[in-house]
Amino acid sequence: MDRRIYLLRHGEIDCGKEKRYIGITDLPLNNKGRTQAYRLKDYFSNINMGKAFTSPLIRCMQTSEIILKDRNIEIMQVDALKEINMGEWEYKTFDYVKSRFPQQYEKRGIYMDCFVPPGGESFEQLQKRVMPAFDEIIGSSNGNILIVAHAGVNRVILSKLMAFPLKDIMKLSQPYGCVNILHMDKTYQVWNCETML
Repeated sequence: MDRRIYLLRHGEIDCGKEKRYIGITDLPLNNKGRTQAYRLKDYFSNINMGKAFTSPLIRCMQTSEIILKDRNIEIMQVDALKEINMGEWEYKTFDYVKSRFPQQYEKRGIYMDCFVPPGGESFEQLQKRVMPAFDEIIGSSNGNILIVAHAGVNRVILSKLMAFPLKDIMKLSQPYGCVNILHMDKTYQVWNCETML
């Protein structure tokens, strides 16, 4: 029987007016993010679900708990689903990094797949961390499941499943609260993905 893997990005968080590098910085949902999570709760209310897996960061935990409130579905925290570690760039604005470290900033734009921020990790490294955990989740569960993670985590999963170039990963849109529906057949080998808000 075909199964569906619902791969979600958490709801919106507050990170100031300027764009920032938010990786493992542990920020809660803001009011809009909670509203998004309640809309997702409505969306999933009539969908049969076996288990749920989530990043341990609070924004994902809150999203999972709101979606599955009043449902007897186990939520398992998976450490490997944490967002990409931005190292010394964590919570710094794009403008700050661009002005203080212009060569590194430019290099990351060119080598998005393999550039490592000081003390952080690249998307290649993130994919190597995430995919074994994703494979374990799929292999150890049955039926439809929910995975609540982050933009970077979702992108590396989708990149791998769709054979999409990791260097172009930012072309895979992952807005707050989006749902990626992965259709998998009984051979666990055929994937089809649709993304909805």
